[in-house]
Amino acid sequence: PVRVVLRVRPLLPSEASSAAVPPCVCLIGDHPGGEVTVQLKDQHTSRSECYKVDAYFGKEDRVSDVFDQEVSALIPGIFEGINATVFAYGATGSGKTYTMQGSEDLPGLIPLSVATILARCTGTWCSVEISYYEVYMERCYDLLEPKAKEIMALDDKFGNLQLKGLAWVPVRSMEEFQEVYSIGVQRRKAAHTGLNDVSSRSHAVLSIRVSNDTVKGKLNLIDLAGNEDNRRACNEGIRLQESSKINSSLFALSNVISALKKNESRVPYRESRLTRILQDSLGGNSRAVMIACLNPVVYQEAVHTLSMAARSGHMVTNMASASKEHTPKVKVDMEAKLQLWLESRGKTKSTQRMNGLLSPTGWRTPSSMSHMKQPLSARVSGRAKAMDQDGAKIKKVLFDSAVHTTAENTTRPSSRDEVKTTKKEVPPSLTPCKEDKSESPLRKALSPIPSNMMTPCNVNCPPSLELKTPIGACHIVEKNPDGTPLDKFNALGSNLKESLIQQYLEFLNVANK
Repeated sequence: PVRVVLRVRPLLPSEASSAAVPPCVCLIGDHPGGEVTVQLKDQHTSRSECYKVDAYFGKEDRVSDVFDQEVSALIPGIFEGINATVFAYGATGSGKTYTMQGSEDLPGLIPLSVATILARCTGTWCSVEISYYEVYMERCYDLLEPKAKEIMALDDKFGNLQLKGLAWVPVRSMEEFQEVYSIGVQRRKAAHTGLNDVSSRSHAVLSIRVSNDTVKGKLNLIDLAGNEDNRRACNEGIRLQESSKINSSLFALSNVISALKKNESRVPYRESRLTRILQDSLGGNSRAVMIACLNPVVYQEAVHTLSMAARSGHMVTNMASASKEHTPKVKVDMEAKLQLWLESRGKTKSTQRMNGLLSPTGWRTPSSMSHMKQPLSARVSGRAKAMDQDGAKIKKVLFDSAVHTTAENTTRPSSRDEVKTTKKEVPPSLTPCKEDKSESPLRKALSPIPSNMMTPCNVNCPPSLELKTPIGACHIVEKNPDGTPLDKFNALGSNLKESLIQQYLEFLNVANK
């Protein structure tokens, strides 16, 4: 199981001097199962959120209290071959490095853990080795014995993870440990940012390996780099790239722990170099403790830290809605309030205009807008009905015109004038109007082709020869004598198509049933 522990660092001298900003973190109450509920409240707004964590350590508690209650319980399992991991997670300047390293007077979790392990090994055959390395820009580097090449995470033939190129230094006393560890701390990458004078730019991992003739266990103490808001930190250039890699690796770590808590079939260890290196210490029978460090002044950073930490554990909750006072819902007449305000300003004409505008009959929704407010299915069915009605009207006009033409012209006209008169007798309903843009597609399809789209070669030719001779075909070769045979064929084909369409339309307009 992964335990999520909350530690709120004390106020800095600069923060304590400005008493106008109250703390944003407070403890609500304990629970029988050991969980506690903390509330994060914004100092400037009424926004508040609540989370459940496994343990809470306020600004009055020391780092040794965290070690006694959380970390010391992991050490006996190391001698039984069980790996354990302790994270210090939080934003920049929240006290992660101090929690892990401490000071000369108040040692942190790393010196206390090493001292406890060495004390248990006294008088036994157990040996203690340490390794100290960092993950910088998704690359792993040894801090005890610097090398030109980075450390590679590989699997051996038994499936166990091995770090190629990592040095393990034996330690037999606290003096030897302090000498070796201080050198590695000085080699860790740190830089000045807009939020911290000395900001860690890498994840530092101290591994303590305890081995004897039969078993071998390991304890990882990790000082994670702080997740940063680049807008507040004003990062640029290399600092911006470092911050991007840090945030992505922290998110990958959260995904791994969340997948382990949910017992998912696939755990994304390979999404980050940090999670890939800690693959043998996360999951299985391993144990882990995440110490979420909070800055008691900055609300937004505290919310981001606790939301990510809660996502990694089983204590995700949000009790903000239950703790808020419900405002009674009162129906407010906005029209009456607006009229009163206009009358108070002396705008009687505006009041009359608003009365006419806001009255039920003073303003109506246009037909087009009301049509758009209808559901999609209703609009589609309406269009289908309109098309059916238009089609029925067209069929009726065609039928009536065909009957009328058959009754008047029982014989085929023979003179040229009668031919011209027959061609002009097209039902008025089938003649398209240029201003009428709302005509149906069926009505437009049955309209004759405009005369400007084609040039007839012989207007007075008999009707029996109109289908045989394409319109304009006699002038194509003369207009384009240099064209290729393919161009001439395409021109003939297009004019033939237009001629046939014209003949079909005229036939449909004058034919009987």
